[in-house]
Amino acid sequence: MTEADAAAARFAAGVQLLDAGDFAGAERALRSALALRPGHAETRYKLANACKERGKLAEAERHYLAALALDPRHAEAHNNLGATLQLMQRADAAQASYRRAIAAKPGLSQPYLNLGRLLQELGKTGEAEACYAQALAQGLDPGVFQHLLDAAQGAGTAQAPPAYVRATFDSFAQQFDRHLVDTLDYHIPEMLSSAVRELSPPAQMDILDLGCGTGLCGACLRDLARRMVGVDLAPKMLELARGRGCYQELAQAEIGQYLPSQARSSFDLVVAADVLIYIGDIGQLMREVARVLRPGAWFAFSIEQPSQACDSYRLEQSGRYAQSLAYVRKLAHERGLSERSCRDVAIRKHGAQALPGQLLVLEKPAPWREGRRNT
Repeated sequence: MTEADAAAARFAAGVQLLDAGDFAGAERALRSALALRPGHAETRYKLANACKERGKLAEAERHYLAALALDPRHAEAHNNLGATLQLMQRADAAQASYRRAIAAKPGLSQPYLNLGRLLQELGKTGEAEACYAQALAQGLDPGVFQHLLDAAQGAGTAQAPPAYVRATFDSFAQQFDRHLVDTLDYHIPEMLSSAVRELSPPAQMDILDLGCGTGLCGACLRDLARRMVGVDLAPKMLELARGRGCYQELAQAEIGQYLPSQARSSFDLVVAADVLIYIGDIGQLMREVARVLRPGAWFAFSIEQPSQACDSYRLEQSGRYAQSLAYVRKLAHERGLSERSCRDVAIRKHGAQALPGQLLVLEKPAPWREGRRNT
């Protein structure tokens, strides 16, 4: 085998490990490839990606810059350098990198998404709107960028388009858990599990995990499950959920389409951890959840608190929906669900601030309870 062949083989192995989420293995293979081919821009770029995923941000920056010195028009390297700089709290430099990525490849959607969201975090709403409008003008992901433009402009919509939800999660499925827990200080699955356990649940339940993602909720509730069903729109998230081994069934589907396909009174517990942020109008969801719950069963979920007072729900500038507690309680009452618990919690971090919200557990009354209440 020639040196060039050996370098190519090590590079291919590194890329395969990177795609599989083995970032340490990918780094080793790509360093080995780089030693044989130091002037190969793509090896530098992939090695930078591996370093970034391992939290070696300064080293990732060095390799991105080296890749760009070899290939100044490498749009993906500009974009990922921007993401690295943003993680290093260098917002101005990150903006510049995202803009260079857009200039190098106007048809690449990720830098528009990254730049727009960064501009919103910095309070530059007008510039963010222009960024999303530019992406739409390029014909990029209308479901994603129209939703973000609506949010930035304060428009009212009832639900995030499926394309937005799918793109949001599939784009960073491999890093999802670490980003949520380590960066955003996210612990809603554990909190929901604790809230359910405080009600003395039976040992074996049929559980439906709406918007299951990578299976964080499933992992917290697996010891309570006779059967665990997970539903999510994003196929890459479902692959990771499958790897946890706690789901007997996994379905790639939109929640509003999946629930009506399920039999009446088929679950003992339905959970939705940080899911309603993608659905503003939850009237249909509440109706369908009440239908599939067995008598005496529970619906445990989280909501984000609106940043401004509202009667029902509002689309926040972040692109997430927030429901008022009064609205949720009104819908629960209409569907005959009683409130077993409600607590104020920090949903996740947003920048340096904790986003407030609530955890609720609703119960579908058993027949004897319904009879007692109606006498």
